[in-house]
Amino acid sequence: MSSLRYIICTILLLAFLSGTDAYDIAKINVTDCVGRNVTLPPDVERVVSLNADTTRVLVSLGAGEKIVGIDSYSMKCPILNEVFPEIKNITDVGSHITGTLSMERLASLEPYVIFVGGSSRDVAEKIQSELGIPCICSYFNVKTVDDFLCAYEVIGKIVGREERSHEVQHFIRKSIENIVNVSDTIPEQQRPKVIMIGVPLDSDPFKVTIVSSAIDWAGGINLGADVYKGGSPSKTVTIEQIAQWNPDMIFINGLSLIDVQTILNDPTWKQLRAVREGKVYKIYSGMVGYDPAIFVIQPLNLAKIMHPDRYPVDFGEEADLIFERIYGVSGLHSVFQQKFGISEV
Repeated sequence: MSSLRYIICTILLLAFLSGTDAYDIAKINVTDCVGRNVTLPPDVERVVSLNADTTRVLVSLGAGEKIVGIDSYSMKCPILNEVFPEIKNITDVGSHITGTLSMERLASLEPYVIFVGGSSRDVAEKIQSELGIPCICSYFNVKTVDDFLCAYEVIGKIVGREERSHEVQHFIRKSIENIVNVSDTIPEQQRPKVIMIGVPLDSDPFKVTIVSSAIDWAGGINLGADVYKGGSPSKTVTIEQIAQWNPDMIFINGLSLIDVQTILNDPTWKQLRAVREGKVYKIYSGMVGYDPAIFVIQPLNLAKIMHPDRYPVDFGEEADLIFERIYGVSGLHSVFQQKFGISEV
């Protein structure tokens, strides 16, 4: 008797002896990334993702075909559109963040499970209560690599891609370790003081990133750092504040509408050391939340710029390798470099 048949027979026997429906016995219990215990059907074939982070994880796990509905932010993500063009054919259910989420559309898709961002626990509870559809929350705050990888562990188990999930987790963890192992040897006085400006699809140069993990891992000091308590990862500052910081380097969010020459040629910015020395760069950044490939590529991008002698790698080749290992698509670096204006390093 095959192992699968043995398992099925065992489930049926247990159900018969206990008087319980076999389907109920086969259900699985999952603890999501914010500590909620959720009961799910054994074979999840239809999912809705209300969070771009989760959509990226599903696609990178090779479970994109299970997605029957996505949020509007996933639909707009340029990286997802490039690595998973099928996204254009998936139903857009709106977004609870912008108030456009359609509960009727959600219900009509008949998903086995709905994925929600970890900061939207109340939304998960509301949907689960009103529609009776299990909801899983991904990570909330990302302060460590393991915080981010929680989503892979949970989602991989739910969609039956545990082996692939562990493979991706190992790759991400090892890649970040390799970067940090080098930067940990860099003395404080040799770490450049930097700022990162801009947010996706926006041209405001005074929105400064306050989340420091990628800059820290790469061996820099983020002058805009603040205690990150969730919510927006950036804050708006003035040119006077930036002048007071007088950064050694300025990094521009790769998906922002700001380009390097705009900053270099603006008289307002020419008082800054970084601008006078031409140390303004556009780097890889994600759309919203954390893209698993960019999670690795961004700190490597920063490290290569800040400490080129300590990271003697071909950045373009490494970026291509990372995209391929995460999304299974090759040759993406040149595509994104041209599309987003990523600086040569």
